[in-house]
This record gives sequence, structure tokens and C-alpha cells, in this order.
Amino acid sequence: MHRILKKFKDWKIKSKLLLLTFLTITSIVFLSLISSYFFNTNKTLSIIINGVRVHQTLLQNATEELYNFKFFKEVEHLDKSAEYLTRANLLAEEFIQIENDFSSKNNDEIANNLFKDFPEIYNNEIGNARLLVNRLRTLKKVNNSNIKDTRNHASKTLDLVEKIKKELLSKRENINIDSTNRQLSEIQQHYAKISSEVNALAEKTNSALNWTMLGIALMIAVTILLLSRYISKSISVPVEQMVNNFKLIAKGNFQTPLNINSTDEIGALANSFNIIQQDFQNVVNYTQKVAQGDLSISLTPKSIEDKLSTSLNQMVKTLKDSKAINDETLWFRSGVNQLNEVLQGDQNLNKVSDHSLLFMTEFLGAELGAIYIYQEENKTLLLKASIGIPDKNQYKTIRLGHGLIGQAAQTKKLKHLKDVPEDYFTIFSGTGEIKPTNLVIVPLIFNDTLWGVLELASIKKIKESEIDFIKAVRESITVKIASTLARIRLETLLDTTQKQASELQVQQEELRVANEELAEQTKVLIENEKKLQVQQEELRVANEELEEHTKQLEIQKEEIQNKNINISQAHGKLETKARELEQTSQYKTDFLANMSHELRTPLNSLLILSSLLVKNKKGNLDEEDIESVEIINRSGKDLLQLINEILDLSKIEAGKMTVHFENLGSDSIAQEILMNFKHQAVKKKINFMIDIDKNFPKNIETDQLRLSQILKNLLSNAFKFTSKGSISVSMKMVTDKNILRRADLNDAETCAFVVTDTGVGIPDEKKEAIFEAFQQADGSTSRRYGGTGLGLSISKELARMLGGEIHLESESGKGSSFTLIVPVKQASKSAKAQNPSSKNKELTFEEKPVVLPIFIDDDRDIPHTGSTVIIIHPDQKEATLLYYQIQESSFHALVASNVEDAILLIEAHQPSAIIIGIELLMKNGEAQLDILRSHPYASNLPIHIVNPVEGIREREIKELPRVNATDLTSAIKKIQKELFSEYKKILIVEDDEVTRKIIRSLLKSTNAEIEEVSTAIEAFKLIKQNSYDCVILDLGLPDFTGNELLTKLSEANIKIPNTIIYTGKELSREEHRKLSKYTNSIILKGLKSDERLMDEVTLFLHHVATTIPDNPKAQKTEIDDSIFKGKKVLVVDDEIRNVFALGKMLEDKEIEVLEAENGKIAVDVLKENKNVDLVIMDIMMPEMDGYEAMTIIRKTPEICNIPIICLTAKAMKEDYEKAISSGANDYLSKPIDENKLFPMLKIWLYN
Repeated sequence: MHRILKKFKDWKIKSKLLLLTFLTITSIVFLSLISSYFFNTNKTLSIIINGVRVHQTLLQNATEELYNFKFFKEVEHLDKSAEYLTRANLLAEEFIQIENDFSSKNNDEIANNLFKDFPEIYNNEIGNARLLVNRLRTLKKVNNSNIKDTRNHASKTLDLVEKIKKELLSKRENINIDSTNRQLSEIQQHYAKISSEVNALAEKTNSALNWTMLGIALMIAVTILLLSRYISKSISVPVEQMVNNFKLIAKGNFQTPLNINSTDEIGALANSFNIIQQDFQNVVNYTQKVAQGDLSISLTPKSIEDKLSTSLNQMVKTLKDSKAINDETLWFRSGVNQLNEVLQGDQNLNKVSDHSLLFMTEFLGAELGAIYIYQEENKTLLLKASIGIPDKNQYKTIRLGHGLIGQAAQTKKLKHLKDVPEDYFTIFSGTGEIKPTNLVIVPLIFNDTLWGVLELASIKKIKESEIDFIKAVRESITVKIASTLARIRLETLLDTTQKQASELQVQQEELRVANEELAEQTKVLIENEKKLQVQQEELRVANEELEEHTKQLEIQKEEIQNKNINISQAHGKLETKARELEQTSQYKTDFLANMSHELRTPLNSLLILSSLLVKNKKGNLDEEDIESVEIINRSGKDLLQLINEILDLSKIEAGKMTVHFENLGSDSIAQEILMNFKHQAVKKKINFMIDIDKNFPKNIETDQLRLSQILKNLLSNAFKFTSKGSISVSMKMVTDKNILRRADLNDAETCAFVVTDTGVGIPDEKKEAIFEAFQQADGSTSRRYGGTGLGLSISKELARMLGGEIHLESESGKGSSFTLIVPVKQASKSAKAQNPSSKNKELTFEEKPVVLPIFIDDDRDIPHTGSTVIIIHPDQKEATLLYYQIQESSFHALVASNVEDAILLIEAHQPSAIIIGIELLMKNGEAQLDILRSHPYASNLPIHIVNPVEGIREREIKELPRVNATDLTSAIKKIQKELFSEYKKILIVEDDEVTRKIIRSLLKSTNAEIEEVSTAIEAFKLIKQNSYDCVILDLGLPDFTGNELLTKLSEANIKIPNTIIYTGKELSREEHRKLSKYTNSIILKGLKSDERLMDEVTLFLHHVATTIPDNPKAQKTEIDDSIFKGKKVLVVDDEIRNVFALGKMLEDKEIEVLEAENGKIAVDVLKENKNVDLVIMDIMMPEMDGYEAMTIIRKTPEICNIPIICLTAKAMKEDYEKAISSGANDYLSKPIDENKLFPMLKIWLYN
């Protein structure tokens, strides 16, 4: 038995389970067969009972017929009764005869006989008859006593029935009914016994069947249970062992082997498990070594399917590659950072060259190096720094195109020589010499301009990564060299200007002295002439008396003639000096005008582009970027202010500054001062007040522009040099004539503007110097406070032109007081007419709590976090209606009755938009709008002018200022559109499927709807039919290029969405220029290009929760920009930066822009494009300037009527007159202010 179990244990699990399954199925089949047999046996008993029932029914029918005969006395009832008895006997006889037929007949014959006579007993199925015969034969074999008793009772019943039948047939009408009934009762008793025997047979049969079934089922169940337990144990015990080992493995224990000795699947699994466990241990040992930094090891794969070993080996290889890349990246970034640190700070050109070259040779391990600076004037390269090259071998200058360095500079391409010529410089030391093997020559290029050449040589091989590093940092070196050279040139230019100004002042002083000497000589001459006349008269009267003095008189006459000759010569010299001085002044004027053009031209591009960037219309700049651009814009404006101050000083010195006198109200002067400087006082927390003396006239006669310029200069200095305390402006009459310096001033007709501060003050020794050009109180002042020192010099000259003067009182460390004195026409009469009892008027602005005016009940006291709108309306009823409509749009509303109260609300609550009722502008509307837009807190807010809620008369509307008014609903929709915007759809135009998938996966995180096409034609159709927020465009498409697609969209007047050029093609300058018309985002596929693409798209799709327009001034009265759509404008300028900046500004208004580099090309373009609507013409251009071009255009019939706007950096009145006389319709000076440009364009495009 043990041997059998051992063999069974070694069976395969599949075989064991098949055996168990076979036994189970066999048992089920066996039980089914037994159940079927027992069921058929019970069915046989049912047939017997059914036969007894039929036999009993026949006897009952016979009895009924017999009783019918008794009652009705009809013989036919006897016949029927006999017939029923005959059939009953036949049935009983067949049942009795079955046992006798078993010996002579087969079962089918017996069954056919039984079924033929009584089919109803067998439910009309022959199979039931056969089943009965089969089961009776079986019961006979077992000698069942119940069957025998049943046959005996059936036999007795047969005899009784036969006896009754004979009586019925023989006696007929004389039959004894009572005797027959007794016999029938006896038959019934036999039937009861038959039924009892049949029931006993059924009980015995059922009991035997049940016990047999139970015994067989128990035997099968026990057998299967034992076998199942044995099989289960043979599987579960090893599996449990493996589970325990798996738990140990899960805890990190790979050193406990599995001991299972069977040869079935479990045993094979255990062996495989042990192998895997050992492999895991090997992997752990392998990864531990890798974690310790040993990347030189590898695992040997077990087979070609051993993915784990292959993957681990690949992982180690990837780690090696990543480590190498990371080391190289770290080296690369470290080098860039170190170079930036080396180049920081202000350095002269020699230091920049030395430091750059020293760093490059040390960082790259080069033994030789040199830096050459390009000299534009003689087309040569000048050696500025060298390392490792003997002086005797150095080339101090190299002509462009000569030698390797000259060739690299001329081609502007990097040269990398791996086989250095034999005659190249040698590297020498104290022990010997060696020749370098690798040479790199790097042209230093910035903005396609050559600035110098960097040369490096080494004895070791220069790797590609080092070449990439050189390419990456050469722009930094170039920019530093370029900025240093530019700074040197600017310093030289400034020194030259200062020297010329000093020389001009000296010459003016000499001319003044010469004029005074000439005046003295002329006076002496006149006196001498008078004396001569007297003497001649005396000689005529007393000729005799004076004869003796004739000789003396002749001598005196000769002396006088000599003096006259000397005077004539002095006059000639003075005239020559005057002409020279005038010529020098003209040279200076021309120089300043040219300098203004050269500085304003790049400054124009800087201001335009920075203004466009500050608006951030595309939403692709974050707050830090916008702040940086604002700093650039402010710096550009500061530089423009410096240029304007230099030009003002030049105009004054050249005598070209003019003044225009008019009557000015004192209140308007004070109000302008308060509005201009109130916000600075708030920002610096300084008390600022304006005091108007009661005797100060209501009006003074002076030049408003020059007076404002002087006061702004004085107040700007006061705020600049005052960090705490107070600043005041006092307007009063001059009461002490002794302080007046000019002889033409008197105290009765003179007023004073006194600007007093508590700032740093001015030392006594500097009080005179600060009124000179480019002078300040201290050499450190310009560094600490900024400025050029021109403001006071210009103010002094402007005061002189106004017929006044400036006085200064100051104490160092305590503050200063500047007094501007100007004449007042009929000031004394005005003063007498005033009320002498009135108190001084005083306008103050201090850091004190402000009580906000309440016009109607609004939302000012309700806490909120949403957007706020200021309503300005003079009528309470109308204002209330506006207030409720604004509230219904989910805005908080604050209401003011006038602009002054609105400004207080703006300062306190910082709203998102302003709505003005048009009724407020019916009187002095433009002035009201200007006050609002000039305020620093309101200048950046959108202003919407709305029609009255209930309407106003048409005549009154015509009298309003020229503003565009809308209904309130439109204004609210515009505000909501300005405050909330979101990007949703992106189109990818790329023919490479893999690249499209990569871009789509990159943009998955943006949650934007992305569509993609592979051809330009498909893209054209989609852009024409749909609105996209961003298009990512490849240039190399199969049908036509991306540039051609943009051109076709533009020609078809289809709005081009925000476009990102994503291409692997290197672009030429011309291609860059064409693409820049449509986009600024051009990305070359390569290292980290996917990151930059993601950055660009994210910027385009950035969600702006509360966007407020950057420069609502540009929306003055909401000019409808759609009027510019489709217009064609030609921009003529030789400076590509100006063309690009101005083109971007115009294209934002959907204006089609044509370009020309000079006047000659402009004329040709106009002849080819006669449908040009307007020309913007620069003046100073090569080959043909703007004046000549405008003259030719006006003389050419087919293009003579095109409007021309002249554009130049010069700002002189004579330039304006010359431009108009040459054919210009209007004149605009640089830098371009779009708030002036577009209204001017609107005038000339539609008038």
C-alpha cells in the first residue's frame, strides 16, 4: 500500500485531478443508473395499481348495469353488465397468466398482448407495458411474496366474477340480485386485499431502494473524500512551504532554499523557485554594486528571453550615458556661469579681452589663445589679448580675409582645424617645445555684425562638447565686447559734445567782450568826431589864431584816421568771428540733430516694442517679464528725456527757442501742479501744499508751456532730493525790489513762484555751478539720485526768455528754496481790484484720512472680492439706474457725481473699469477725460462712455465732444470680455506623425482641444472654418511651405491665430524677416526644443482670471479699430528694427504692411501697388532720402494723391516746414506714440 501511495504521490497533479474527476463522474453515472432503475420500479407499481383501478372500475360498471336492470327490468342492462364482467375477467386472467407466459414467451410478446387489450392502463404507451413485464419477471426471480398473494387474490376474484357471469347469462330475468350483491361484496374484499398487498410491495420496494442508494452514496463519498484529502495535502503542503518562502522574499530574504523532493509539478515549481531565488540574490548583489557606483559590471543573460538581465544591463548602460551627459551638462553650465561672473561689472576693453581669453584657455585647457577686435574704419582685426604666443610671432593686425583668422572673420563661420599647419606657433616651456594639434577660430558675431575673433589652440583634441560650449558662450563674450565698445563710443561722443559746448561758451564770451570793446571804441570815435567838429568850427572862426596850430591839427587828424582804420579792422575781425561762431553753432545744431536721429532711431524701436510687450495682448508674459519690459520702457523714456533736454539747451543757445505769451489763470496753474505731483507725494509720504497769496493776480501773461516746464523741473528736483518732510509751492507778488537783478523788472509788476523743500540742500560753493549745464551739487549726486544736470540750466534760460529770473536760497542738509520771478501785465491793477479782506487760498495734499464723498447709497461699505466698477454721472436718478444695472451683472458699483470725487474713490478702492454718463461730458468733455487719464491710478483702467438710460435730445448729443458712446449693456459686455478670457483650441500642422504624437503628448496637460493635420491645404481649410487660439506650424510641409501658408491666409484676409514656428530648418535672415510679420515665436528642433515649445504654448494658453488692458489711454473714447482692417500702408525706413516694430503695431490693427528700405524702392513699390492707402516715410535714408522721395511721388500723376506721414528723429520746427513743403500731409516725430499715430492715420485714411 505504501508503495502504491508513493507512486501515486509522484503522479502529475493533472493525473491526480483527472483520477478524482473520473471517480466523481463514474459515481454520478452509477447513482443515476440506480436512480433510474428505482424510478422505473416505482413506475411498475403505479401501473399495477392503475390495472387494479381499471379492473375495479369495470366491476363497478357491471354492478351499476345490474342495478339498472333491477329498477328498469330491461334485459339490455344485463348484457352490458355481462360485457363489463367479461372484460374484468380478461384483465384478471392476463395478470394471472403473465407468470405462466414467462417460460414460453419473451417480454415483448407478453407486453404486446397486455397493451392490445388494455392500453389505458399503460397510458397508451407500449413502453410502460414492457417495463411492467420486465419488473414482474425480476420480482418472480426474487420470489416476492406480495406478488404471489396478489395473484392468488386475483385468481379468486376471477372465479367469483366467472360465477356471476354464468348466472347472468343463464337465469337472465330470474337472477337473484341479493346473491349477486353478496358475491360482488366478496369481490370487493379481495380487491381490498390486492390493494393492501400492492401497497406493502411498494413500501418494501421504496425502503430497499432508499437504503441501497444511501449505502452506495456513502461509499462513493468516503472514497472521493479520502482521495481528495490526499491529493489536496500533496498540493497544499508544498504550496504552503512556497508561500512562506515568498513571504521571506517579500521581506528581502533570498537565502532560504525550498526543500521539496516530489517529481510532480510542485517539485518542478520548487526547483524553478530555488533558481529564481538565486537569480534574485544575484540581482541584489548586482544592484548593490551599481548603487555603490560600480557601473563596470554586467549580468550574463540566461537565455535570449532573459529580459531582466538584459534590462538591468541596459539600465546600467543608460546610467553610464546619463552620468556622462549630466557631467557634461554640469560642466557646460558651470562654464557659462563662471564666464558670466568673469564678465560682470564695468570693465574696459583690455580687461574684458584679458579676462575672457584667460577663462577660455583655462576652462578648455588650451595652451594658446588670442582675441582680435574688429576695426570697422579700416577693415582690420587688432590684437587685444594673447596667451602663450611669443611677442615675435604675434600678428598685431590682420586684414579681413587674410589668413585663417581673416577668413573666419570674413565668412563669419567657426573654423575647427584638427591638423594644424607645420609653421603654426609652438608651445614652449623651460624644458622644450611642442606644436599644437587642434585649432579653433571663432568669429564674435552679434546681430549679424562682426565684433572680433577668438582663437584657441591646444595639443589635445578639442571635443565636440567643447566646440558647443565655445558656440554657446561666444555670444556672451561678443555682447560684452559690443557693449564695452558702445559705452566707450558714447563716452567719447559725450566728451566731444561737452568740449564743443565749452568752446562755444568761450567763443560767445569772446564775442561779447569784442562787442563791448567795439561799442567803447565807437563811443570814443563819436566823441572824437564831436570834438573835431568843435575844433573845425573854432578854426573857421579863429583861423588866424590857429595857424600856428595847423601842423598839430594835421597830426591829430592823421592819428584819428589811423584810429578809424583800426576800428574798421576790428569791425572786420568781429564780423569774421561772428561768422565763425554762427558756423560753429550751425555745426553744433547739425551734430545734435544727427545725434538725435541716431539715438532716437533705435530708441523708437525699443519704446514701440516694449509698449506692445507691456500690453501682453497674447498673454505669453508673466508678471516678472512684464515688469522687466516696463523697466526697459521707463529707461527708454528717461533716455528720451535726456535727448530732449540736450535739444532744448541747443535750441536756447542757438536762439531758436520761441515763446508764445497768453493769459493764464492762477487757479489752473495751481491745479496742474497739484495733479502732476500729488501722486508722487503720496508715494513718498511727503506733505505737499500749494499756497496762493491773496494779492496774486487771477491772470498772468506768459508762455504756459515754458512756465510749466520750469515749474516741473524745480518740483522734480525737490521730490528727487527730498525723502521726508514737506514740499510747498507759494504763488505771491514780489514786494522787495532789491532782490530783482534785471533792470527791466519792477516789484509792482512782478510775481514769484517759490518752491521750497526740506531735502538735502545745496552747499554755498555749488549754488552758482548747479545752473551750469551738466553740473550738480555733488559729484556723487548723479550716482545716488540720477539726472544729467541740464534741468536747472534750461530753466534758467527759459526764465530769461520769459523776462524773468531764478533765485536760490539753500542750506546744506536743511533744504532749498527756488524762486521763479516773471513779469505780470497790469499786476498792480489786478491786485487792487481784489478783496483785501479775503484770506489766502491754500491747496494742500498731505497723508491725512480722506472722507470719501457719498452721492447715492452704493457698495463701498459692502465687503467683496470681485471686480469693482466706478460710475460717474451728475444726475442722482440716472446714476441710481446705472448702479442697479451694473449690480445685476455681478459687479460691485461705486458712484460719484464728478471726476474729482471719482478720483478719490479710485484711489481708495482700485476698481477694474470706469463708466461715464455722456451727460457729464456735455461741457468741457475732453478736459474731464484728460484729467481722468492723467491720474496714475486711473490711467491703466478701461473707460466706457455710455448713452443716457432714458435718452437725451439729439441737439445736445451733437454738442458733445467727439467721443464714441455705447449703450450700458454693450459696455458691460466689453468689461466682462476685458476681465475674463480663456484659450481653448490648438492646431498642429506637421507632416511627421511621430512628431505630432510627441507634441500632442507634451500638450496633454494643457487640457486644450487639439486638432492635427499633415498638409498645408488641410490647415488652410481648418483655419478658414474654425477659430484657433494657437497654431504650431512646421515649415517643411509636403504640398507647400509653412511660410506660403501664412502668406495665403493673409492674402485671403483670414485672421491668423497665434502661431509658433516649430521647424528643424535653419532660417536665413530673409526668411526670418518674412516670418516675423506673422509671429515672434520661432523654435528650431533640437536640444530642449520640446521644453521651449511647451513654454511657448503654455504662455499662449495661460488663463488670465482678471485681465485689465495695459494702456487704456490707447482706447480714448473707444475708437473702433475695425476701420483699419484691410487698409494697405507702405512703411519706408532703412532701419529694420523700426520697420519691424512699426509693422507689428500696424498689423495688430489688421493693416496690411508693405516695406521699402529707401526712397527709391518706395517709389517703385508705389508704382507697382497703386492701391496703397497711405505712406509712412522716414527722412534720413541712404541712396534717396525722404524729402526727395516725397517730391518724386507728388510729381508722379498715378500716385501723387496718396497721403504721406513724415517720420523722423529730428524735432525742429524747420524740419516740419521742410517736410510739408516737400509733399508730406502730416508730420510725426520719433519715438512713435501709438496714441498719436492711430488718430492721425484715421484722419488721413478717411478724410
